[in-house]
Amino acid sequence: MRHYLKKGELITQKSDKFYDITDEIKTFVVESEIREGHILIQPLHTTLGVYLNENEKFLLDDFTNYLSMQVPREGNYGHDNIEKRLDCPKDEPKNGSSHLKSAFYSNPSLSLVLSNGELCIGQWQRIFIAEFDGPCPRKHKGKRQYLTSIIGE
Repeated sequence: MRHYLKKGELITQKSDKFYDITDEIKTFVVESEIREGHILIQPLHTTLGVYLNENEKFLLDDFTNYLSMQVPREGNYGHDNIEKRLDCPKDEPKNGSSHLKSAFYSNPSLSLVLSNGELCIGQWQRIFIAEFDGPCPRKHKGKRQYLTSIIGE
């Protein structure tokens, strides 16, 4: 059994946006030279999620609109009460809504089957990283990372 681990990176422009990373993941599969196995994609930020769905503009707009209705950016979130939090860095953004969207409306990881050197996904299925926090103003300056782990033969 072999293991391949690769860190992916993307630059995000705004919050509540879905980034199709399917082609990057397919490149990682080719680089891994693993033909049969499993692949796991895991965001490395608490305000990112990962999805498997269709890349259709109006559907993605529906996702964004639904999330905005369920968890409005301007809400009464305890996490955003920066002055009362003891563990808070000075540059902490008010992003309670981003954490809620990530926790309740996305996945912390995505596991897929790899067969004959290819992802086993449907014709219309694509892999997305969901950005719920917009370009992060802190040290990574909008660069968001995810891990891809491929295990197999």
